[in-house]
Amino acid sequence: MPSGSSTKELLKRSKRRRLEHQNAPPSSTPSSPVFPPTPNLPLPPPFSLDSMSSPFTTPASTTTTLSICDTSLAQPKNFGEHELNASNKDERDALQALWTLEVQDRLSKLTQNTAESWIASSALKKAACHNIYSLLLLPNVHFYSGTLVEVLLLAMHTVNTPDLPKADSIHADELGTWLDKESSQACYAIKKTITENSGLNVADLAAELLSLAHANHVPSTLGLYICLALLRRHFALKHNPNSFWAKVDNELEALREGGSETYVEYFSLLKDIYDDDIQEFSDPSTTEHTVKSFTDPDFTCPRWLWELYAVAPQVKCLPKKKSKAKKRKQITTDDEEDNSHDNGPRNENNHSEGIAEGEQ
Repeated sequence: MPSGSSTKELLKRSKRRRLEHQNAPPSSTPSSPVFPPTPNLPLPPPFSLDSMSSPFTTPASTTTTLSICDTSLAQPKNFGEHELNASNKDERDALQALWTLEVQDRLSKLTQNTAESWIASSALKKAACHNIYSLLLLPNVHFYSGTLVEVLLLAMHTVNTPDLPKADSIHADELGTWLDKESSQACYAIKKTITENSGLNVADLAAELLSLAHANHVPSTLGLYICLALLRRHFALKHNPNSFWAKVDNELEALREGGSETYVEYFSLLKDIYDDDIQEFSDPSTTEHTVKSFTDPDFTCPRWLWELYAVAPQVKCLPKKKSKAKKRKQITTDDEEDNSHDNGPRNENNHSEGIAEGEQ
């Protein structure tokens, strides 16, 4: 049989062979298997896209409702369990392919509707808020935006947070959008608390922040005091509210670039800002608050906070995008430099001539 035969030719050949076998004289030892006669076979039932019943089931079978939780009809192995009311294999294959496409289309629509209607559970909301507020107040967080959501998900997946969708889930995009919104609300709450208590020293200010419902597991640390001094400095600069956290991250990035890559020297740069804050406000050491550290042998905290502390330094600033105006300015500058290079030999000749005239 030629491999390039069309479907129409295959159907004609199959019909011709059936007629030959029907008209052939009976033989006790047939050279090839004899197909049973199939005269006047009924056509399969019409295929309706509005019905979810399989056209391959017997008349006694009932209509099956397809749901996102029960995809047995989509399994190829189950197709062989049905009697196919078709006259030949080509028709059966065609009907099976159509049914498979319909099942895939229905599953795709059900999956899309399920993803769009995803809502975080109460347990996930509580755990996410604890992680967000705690991460923003940890002493070793380097930035307050950028890859914050990615680091949150990394820590939450590590401790198997209840009801948290997997990284390859159909809800991944909705989860990321929701966490980004919750992070913005947490930043606003922290900013508001600092504004309302701007006259306090950093120790009392830290106590106000840690008294928030979702940040009560974070200890008072020297690193937190320094970060609060930096934030209060930016409040005095009166940034645009929409660009406040971006300005803070820009300065943190500049401090890291200006100093050593080691955390100790970077920390000393921030401590200079902290010393200025002490001079303007009272010394936090005079308060009753006790400074703690995650490295203290007797310090204990929930496992999820330990994991968050471990990944907090991984929060990175997103790369800055050059504006079109700056790009045009840079192109103009490059063109001017190219022109100056082109005029270089003539300028050098003129300069040499001037020197020669002066010597004369």
